[in-house]
Amino acid sequence: MSKEYIYKTCVTIGDTNVLQNMYFVNHFKIVGKVRELWVRDCVKNFNDSLQGGLLLGTRRAACEYYHDYFLYDEIIVKMQFTQIKGVSTELLFKFYKNDSKDIYASSSQTIVFLNRSHELVRIPENFREAIEEYMVKND
Repeated sequence: MSKEYIYKTCVTIGDTNVLQNMYFVNHFKIVGKVRELWVRDCVKNFNDSLQGGLLLGTRRAACEYYHDYFLYDEIIVKMQFTQIKGVSTELLFKFYKNDSKDIYASSSQTIVFLNRSHELVRIPENFREAIEEYMVKND
């Protein structure tokens, strides 16, 4: 079984639009938060890397929407990595509603690793180790 990073949140009034469903842009905000919390929770010595000038940049982001979320729906996001290359990695996010096994949305994101000059750098070993723990495994 593949390890998943799990994040839970709830739709509030500020997340909704005039149709009273969660505004589509909020999926991207949640993805960003999940990625940042994963770094905090799972990457050893992440702060040393960031203070040393490491930056994470988004090269590509996409989201497919299958069902709407509405006010006070509880959201569960499960994140894994689908590939790792020299300077980039791809993340996969699956959105669920707390009481459902149906996927409400799926999102993917390719991130690159950069130095302070915004030049591509190889993925540091502490990030690579953490990414490999959360790689999708084809069992």
